[in-house]
Amino acid sequence: MAQSAEVAPNFMTIRMSSLQYMYNYKTALNRAYKKQADLMEHADGTHIHRGSDNPEEYAKLLRFNVSQFENDQYQKDVKNAISFMQTEDATLTNMVSIAKTFAEKTIQAAVTTNTSSDYEAIAKEMYSCIEETLSLCNRQQGDRYVFSGQRDTTQPFVLSEDYYDRGMLKTLDTAQTKFFKNHISEGDSFVYQMLQLKDDDGNEYYFDTEYGDVFNRKFVDETYKELLTLDFANINAAKAYVANMEVDSASTDSTVADAAQAEMANETSKYSVTKQLLEEGIYGTVNVDKEDTSTTVFSVSTYFDSKGVIKDDSATLDVTIPTTDANGNATTTTTALSFVTISQQIVTYNGDFKHISMVKENGATDMISDVVNVTGEDAFGFDLFDNDASGNERSGTAYLNSMLTVHGQILKEDVPWLNSDGVTISNATHNNMLLAQSTIGARLQLYTNVSTMLESQGDVITEDITNTTGTDVAELATRLMEMTSLYNMALSIGGRILPVSLADYL
Repeated sequence: MAQSAEVAPNFMTIRMSSLQYMYNYKTALNRAYKKQADLMEHADGTHIHRGSDNPEEYAKLLRFNVSQFENDQYQKDVKNAISFMQTEDATLTNMVSIAKTFAEKTIQAAVTTNTSSDYEAIAKEMYSCIEETLSLCNRQQGDRYVFSGQRDTTQPFVLSEDYYDRGMLKTLDTAQTKFFKNHISEGDSFVYQMLQLKDDDGNEYYFDTEYGDVFNRKFVDETYKELLTLDFANINAAKAYVANMEVDSASTDSTVADAAQAEMANETSKYSVTKQLLEEGIYGTVNVDKEDTSTTVFSVSTYFDSKGVIKDDSATLDVTIPTTDANGNATTTTTALSFVTISQQIVTYNGDFKHISMVKENGATDMISDVVNVTGEDAFGFDLFDNDASGNERSGTAYLNSMLTVHGQILKEDVPWLNSDGVTISNATHNNMLLAQSTIGARLQLYTNVSTMLESQGDVITEDITNTTGTDVAELATRLMEMTSLYNMALSIGGRILPVSLADYL
């Protein structure tokens, strides 16, 4: 049997052309060059330049960038607010000092031993205080008036050259406020007042525009204190006592009726004394709503503007006076009283009452703590002529015009008025300015603290961005040297293995 011949393995020979070698070489060379270029790009300190570099880290970077932008904007707002409030705070501090001097001068003027020349000298000093206050009220920061609200390119306060007839007010002190208004004085920065009236004989009265009562001046100034000694906390309690006693006297319960009638018949009883004091004190009532006789809501705006200037010098107010007819029956009569006025200069406010808000941190806008300005109303409060019940809009100059009234009363040497109304108004003016200054001072401190916090937050955000995108310099240098060496080696090897023509070309 013949032995079969051994079969040799069949190897397939694959040949690579020069072009294929060159293509592979160029691809590897370009890849090495790209890695080197990428490392060179990281030399700016960050290893993330586009989302494809590291999607997860890039998303973090976007969030940090938004936080950094917000933080930068809040820091700008806070710095602007601090600068604005520092100007206001310094101005209000000076105004408070002047108002304190004004109050002291009012007390000095209320001394009966002053001579006419003394009053003239005090009046000059107080007028200087008013002028200096007005100058400070028109303070600017750059081209912005700090007390004009949002109309900060308009000069806010203007003193008239002419004199106007301004209504005289009775400003209640703490005890009078408690008795006639049943209110506790609100930190002496809010005043309760009545309109001052007079009859043809020169007798003066005080009109409570809230309740409609017209009081004899002496009753409000002094006599009401006798009702306090009878244990009446306020005038409404005295009225209620008299009314209840009269109801009891007509009671069907004979015991109650007899006791009440005996009390009423006793001329020295609490009832008789109280009734007499009320009858002597309450001159009459005003019912100004002619269509609804059950109300005594009085609109000051009918007779006065918001600054207290009377609209018609000949205007009168109808007062209903209780009386009895020839047969002894209770009836009423009506008399017309005119308004007491004083001739004085008037300050007008040309700003608005809108507040400037500078947001200091992320989140909802806080229209209270973000407010950085003081308006005319904030600095000078409001009075009977421009309160909510007056029918007038806020004047923004209430206490400024009251200061001018005090000045006018000093020239008149009206010591009783200065001792009561003058001192009360001057103290209220000082306290209101002090409250405005304290509010701005506290807010300035708040913004200063927020500024420190924002700077710390900015440092944290910057650190977070650095940690997210920062390049390890030592590692980068090592890898860059490595890739540079590999690239140079690739060029060298290529020059040896590639065809000469290509090597020459490279």
